[in-house]
Amino acid sequence: MNNKKKYREFCTIEQDIPIFSKDWWLDCVCGKDNWDVCLIEKGGKIVASMPYFLKKKLIFQIITMPRLTQTMGSYIKYPKEQRYYKKLSWEKEIIIELIKQIPKVDVFIQNFDCSIINWLPFYWQGYKQTTRYTYKIKDISVDHLENICETDIRRRKRKALNLGVKIIDAYDIESFYELNKKTFERKNMKISYDLNFVKKLYIECEKHNAVKMYCAEYDSKIIAANFLVVDQNSVYYLLGGIDADYKDLGGMDLIQLESIKFALANKKEFDFEGSMVENIEKYFRSFGAIQRPYFQVTKINSKILKIREFLK
Repeated sequence: MNNKKKYREFCTIEQDIPIFSKDWWLDCVCGKDNWDVCLIEKGGKIVASMPYFLKKKLIFQIITMPRLTQTMGSYIKYPKEQRYYKKLSWEKEIIIELIKQIPKVDVFIQNFDCSIINWLPFYWQGYKQTTRYTYKIKDISVDHLENICETDIRRRKRKALNLGVKIIDAYDIESFYELNKKTFERKNMKISYDLNFVKKLYIECEKHNAVKMYCAEYDSKIIAANFLVVDQNSVYYLLGGIDADYKDLGGMDLIQLESIKFALANKKEFDFEGSMVENIEKYFRSFGAIQRPYFQVTKINSKILKIREFLK
């Protein structure tokens, strides 16, 4: 079998592989022929994997992040009861072997999952790193959730409930996409995906029991909605949208609280998927979420692009 076939089997066995690195997710967001995977085998068993998305931009071959995919990176299986010193040695050996399998491209850009805290082997191979941040909530009770929220969240929650805003399960992907698109338009930003792409992603997630959507209803009108994706360990806030005419009613705050409760009730952590935008970061943090760093690892091999980067 080639690496992709082996990896598909590996994904069915290893439930802890994050959703963004699952084979079916990559098929959907990349296209079945536009991704591949580096694999390390020991004793006939896979011990490490690192999928990647390959695309062409102008004359350049690039490994980059697919649309609506927060993080990827390596997934490593560690021998049991390994001492810390041996663990780092194992990581170094495995990661260097993975790096050797990465195709020779003009540019490499990948966001690594939060669980990957050792990028030193990439540094030793000439890669660079930028630290980015997400916000997570885990290991608290549903009853304790409101206690860790900031005053503004609690106030807007009470306001929304007093006005009669209700949170219900959502299934209408077209209505969701319209709200999501309006959010981009309001900020004069171009949306990077169309309705068909979101529909396809929703259908695939539904097949794998990996999607949950909520909407806020006020006066029989949908005023806000979100799109969550779910894996073995986490619930991720993938997309959201709000009607600007009703943005002060607190509908999105109720949705986020319900989403966090859903994660906690299912013994999963809630991941806001972070943002480097200051006001969005503040909003996520106001739910009592904990800041978690993750690494964006890059390497430019093209001489043309190296000169361009130097001039910048």
